[in-house]
Amino acid sequence: MGVAWTVGLVLAAALLLAGCVKPPALSPPPGVTVTPLRSISVLEARVLLALSGVKGMPVAHAVNLYRMEYPGVRGRRLSGLLALPRGTAPGRVVSFQHGTATTRSAVPSKPDGTGLAAAILFAGNGYTLLAPDYPGMGVSPGKHPYYVAEAIGPAVAGMVIAAQQIEGVPDDPAFLSGFSEGGWASLAALGVLEAQGRPVLGSAQVAGAYDLRRVSLPAALRGGSPSHSLYLAYAAWGQADHYGHRLDSALTPQSAALAERLFAGAKPKEILAALPAQPRTLFNADFLRAFDTDGDHWMLESFAANSLIAMTPKAPVRMYYGSLDVDVVPAESLRAAEAMRARGADVTAVDVGPVGHDASMLAAAPGILAWLRDLEAGR
Repeated sequence: MGVAWTVGLVLAAALLLAGCVKPPALSPPPGVTVTPLRSISVLEARVLLALSGVKGMPVAHAVNLYRMEYPGVRGRRLSGLLALPRGTAPGRVVSFQHGTATTRSAVPSKPDGTGLAAAILFAGNGYTLLAPDYPGMGVSPGKHPYYVAEAIGPAVAGMVIAAQQIEGVPDDPAFLSGFSEGGWASLAALGVLEAQGRPVLGSAQVAGAYDLRRVSLPAALRGGSPSHSLYLAYAAWGQADHYGHRLDSALTPQSAALAERLFAGAKPKEILAALPAQPRTLFNADFLRAFDTDGDHWMLESFAANSLIAMTPKAPVRMYYGSLDVDVVPAESLRAAEAMRARGADVTAVDVGPVGHDASMLAAAPGILAWLRDLEAGR
């Protein structure tokens, strides 16, 4: 779950500082298109990182930005951001999965603030950076299947596989990272890649939700965060569409109509202001009865099916969290890491300190880059 990693100031700075140098053309495989966007100088990159709140991070290279389009599941055309270091051979693929976005254009391939920050952090330090937009976002038609693993996991994995067919991009095991919804999406993609026999170097997830049914849903229905009504309405909206249910089979008729209007393009602040402060009031009596009695309901089944706590990853995983996060509670990382370790997986929950949701990404970023380098060095 979660909204933006970086703030609007980054977007404004990007518009002011974006250089006029165009990246060189690339040679993608059939079915994939790569459109040069712009280059960011080292100086611009350092300023943008500072404005986004990421402190103490080196930037060694200028960055070339591209919009990448590639084929996805269910015939959907998908998009995302590709970023390469300028003037040096790119290193291994790092795929960064963004947090919750409720408008089609607020995506890395635009590029938005999250895409710029991820590109600078990783491509600016020599890596090939990918940042998928997700199904239903960017160029992809339809509604975003929010927290539907069978849609989002393959979309992320598909971008990794397609990018590694571009001339000059290494096909070494990829490294995955992500924030909030993107933390969960990274784990979903890890499962897809490993199921296909594709090794992954590691996965570093920040503020991810992994037990949607038993941790995320109860916490969100209690309404500890102003964003919880947004998360739940968005999940009902996207999952009802994906699985073929009427939205008012979970939400009240009034809430269903409101969700359809808001998620047609309203800004996050407008959505937060329009939704009720008490998340339970979004839902109809049938859903609430099923939740309260542990009964049957399609949305409860969906949250259970899209929980990832039962995974046993082969690659090492770090789950970063802020101890003051009320959007995605620390129990998500702590319980998931404990459950996976009990099955023999190399999974560690990492407390980045007394910070909240968005700030946990900023706090985790230096450690993620350091861990990536340790993994490459065999440490």
